[in-house]
Amino acid sequence: MSDTSLESRKAFVLYFSNVSISDICSLGEVEKLRERGVFVELESSPIISPQAQYYQLFSGRLPASFGFFDTLIPAYHLLKTQQGANSYTIVEVKDGRSSTPKMFDELLRTTGWNVDYKEVIFSDLGAYVQALTSKETSTQANCSIVKCTIDQGTATSAMEAINEALRLARAWVGEKGLLALLSDGKSAPVQRYVNLNNFFAEVGVIERDEQSGLINWPGSLAYYAGHGQIWLNVLGRDAQGAVHLHDEYEEVRETLIKSLPTKLRESGTGATVVEQVYRKEEIYTGDYLFCAPDLVVLFKPGYAPSPRSSQISFDETTFTTPPEGTALRAGIHPSSIKGLLLASCPVLASGELLTGSISFTSVVPSLMHALGLEYTDMDGTAVETLFLPSYLESHPIRAAKWSSELSEEDEELVINRLRDLGYV
Repeated sequence: MSDTSLESRKAFVLYFSNVSISDICSLGEVEKLRERGVFVELESSPIISPQAQYYQLFSGRLPASFGFFDTLIPAYHLLKTQQGANSYTIVEVKDGRSSTPKMFDELLRTTGWNVDYKEVIFSDLGAYVQALTSKETSTQANCSIVKCTIDQGTATSAMEAINEALRLARAWVGEKGLLALLSDGKSAPVQRYVNLNNFFAEVGVIERDEQSGLINWPGSLAYYAGHGQIWLNVLGRDAQGAVHLHDEYEEVRETLIKSLPTKLRESGTGATVVEQVYRKEEIYTGDYLFCAPDLVVLFKPGYAPSPRSSQISFDETTFTTPPEGTALRAGIHPSSIKGLLLASCPVLASGELLTGSISFTSVVPSLMHALGLEYTDMDGTAVETLFLPSYLESHPIRAAKWSSELSEEDEELVINRLRDLGYV
């Protein structure tokens, strides 16, 4: 439901990928936006990948809520109807096990707003924003959303284009509209690649054939895949499982949780490289917990999974040095991939630089609250410190509402998927 008394009936959202605050802090239009509004850094939840960050930032939902954990997963963890060959081959899947939630543009449309949403390449950014801000609007509530990925090879001209886009958008929304600049973070430099599968083979967690070097799956307990996943090779669930559920499963998990942060060290320096290993239950909840990786590993800043490790393969050594200038987002520590929100409108605090970070999932509910719109089924809530106290008095932030229990159809879907994966 919308609040028709709210003055902000125009909104313009510029969503940039691969941009940090240091890139844009000197832009004149950014300085104006910071003087008029609020600025806060955003932090993603594991597992880090551009697709996961997009879901969090633009839907207000954690991807785990609809069965998305990583774009790269072992094929046999898909539904049997999708698996093809029953193997440990890594496949790329960019959506979840269930239908993806509505994104910000869809959510606005359901409340009666007229929304223009476009993903553009950098070279088209200026022309498209110019066209949007030049055309007449025909409804009371209009929002324009432009998403653009910035190529660091064109950084100087990109900053000029961002500045001009902000200028046009600011003029379009006027004093009473909402103007927001979002970024899901920028690639971070990588000092060393890590291949956990090499380490697992060294300590006997993975058994390799002496002749071919291939993995002997019936003799292997666990393996690494994707951008932070550790899968146990579970008997009855996995293609050639070895680990019995219950006691043995927990014993292997506990051993890896305790040993990886202390035993995995660079040979030259002795530096540890794993900050923490999480059980899936510690960071995920919901109906799709059953298809989450058994453990999630968080590397320290400066380290990233090697490309071969992400495909359940091996390098010459556990640690390798990437090409000079390598920068990544996938598999990086969340603190190295800070996103940002810069926004202004009459109901937001003015000139506020908030300390600390807020969750990616708080952005959409905060923007909707600024527009006087209710939101449901989100993992984040609007952030109180972004708003003027006078606005909060008449528009208090309420806990997010959730839909009722699973429908019979959805419940049957989950049960069937559990059965297909060998859980029931």
